[in-house]
Amino acid sequence: MKFVITMLVLTMIYGTAITVSASGNDDPYSLLDSVLGRYVSKDGLVHYKGLKKDKDFMRYIEYLSTTNPDKLPTDKHRMAFWINAYNAFVLKGVLEEYPIKSVLDVGWLPHSFFKRKEFETKQGKITLQKIENEKLREAFREPRIHFSINCASMSCPKLLTEAYKAEKLEQQLEAQAISFVNNKTRNYLDKEKSILYLSSIFKWYEGDFIKNNEKIEAYIARYVNPEDAEFVRNIKVTIKYLDYDWGLNEQK
Repeated sequence: MKFVITMLVLTMIYGTAITVSASGNDDPYSLLDSVLGRYVSKDGLVHYKGLKKDKDFMRYIEYLSTTNPDKLPTDKHRMAFWINAYNAFVLKGVLEEYPIKSVLDVGWLPHSFFKRKEFETKQGKITLQKIENEKLREAFREPRIHFSINCASMSCPKLLTEAYKAEKLEQQLEAQAISFVNNKTRNYLDKEKSILYLSSIFKWYEGDFIKNNEKIEAYIARYVNPEDAEFVRNIKVTIKYLDYDWGLNEQK
């Protein structure tokens, strides 16, 4: 009887803590997983109205502001941290301005959303542009980063419904590259006219994708089906870049 009473008392005292621990919400990856799973569709569209009220999301933002990524154990941990930070800060930035039709509507200078809007980190205030260029592109020289960071726009690589994690980062980056390159709304091959239509991302960051004086076609060929890969490798194609749709990636 004493044991039962003791257990009841402990449950009353620690019940809340047990619930929080069991939910996995003390783990930042689990926090972000749960947020993205609730508010991001399989197509990468975001339910911003719901996200605006989510307490778990704000807890994750707090984690970003209190964690020093330089003290994380490996480069993969640091890369995952900054990819997740970029995507989370983009969402936070949209919510601060919501409702908007496009991130280009924010600020009076071109691309102010990325260049001027600042977010709190353990290393001080930082812009999205600085995260992309300094913390990711310059730090890791990994072109697949471009398929993993999301700019809250329709032509961006889609936002995942899970956090990027060090232990599966290679798998996630490769999957995102395959998904983006083969998304016909962003890239496609017209064999009849020998035209390879590409996302403007490949134009803006061409130097990140081309190694050893290769052409951009060689990079694309790594991810398309064998028949298309052979075509772009052996047939002279004209590259045309598609207009970028900056409309907000919002669930309707």
